[in-house]
Amino acid sequence: MAGFCDWSYRSPLGGLLLGALSLCGCAGSTSGPAAGGAPVVQLQNRPTALDSLINHSTPEAPADKVMTLELEFAVRNQAELDRLTAEIDDPKSPRYQQWLTPEEMHAKFGESQAQFDAVASWLQSQGLTVTDKSYGTNEDYIRFTGTVAQVDKAFQVHIMEPQFELYVPKEPPVIPAEFNGVIARINGLDNVGFMSSGN
Repeated sequence: MAGFCDWSYRSPLGGLLLGALSLCGCAGSTSGPAAGGAPVVQLQNRPTALDSLINHSTPEAPADKVMTLELEFAVRNQAELDRLTAEIDDPKSPRYQQWLTPEEMHAKFGESQAQFDAVASWLQSQGLTVTDKSYGTNEDYIRFTGTVAQVDKAFQVHIMEPQFELYVPKEPPVIPAEFNGVIARINGLDNVGFMSSGN
């Protein structure tokens, strides 16, 4: 589940295994266009580091190039999570340092099994291949592969290749509106972060 990372574990004298809460940001969704009659929403912003290299002559990545991606799930009940975090961090609160386990975190703030399964089914309906998945903790994910052509179609993008072995979507990715607030982001739509410092 996106929004939770860097868990540590503590075993107080009572013997109860508890997870320390740590937060990290997740992308929000904004309204986007409709495609094929089905409402969609923008999922995340696209990286702009390579924009100076993209023009009318920039080639698209080979349609048969296989991409490896990972889908992160969004935080549910963000306001409640913010209150809980403040209470856990407040020495004056009766909930001070009352950590939740990853499973408890998921039950309160994660997607349902039905939502998880619906996302996996949608990916597969787009011709994408689910290779690994995890449900029920603070780090839920679905990992999948697909060709550039399949990824372009699923997320309504054009994967461009401004330089050899560098790729980036020309447009921000979109997802079906029914998954707004369920999917947080798709990792692997670009490899801009892997550019060397010399580029």
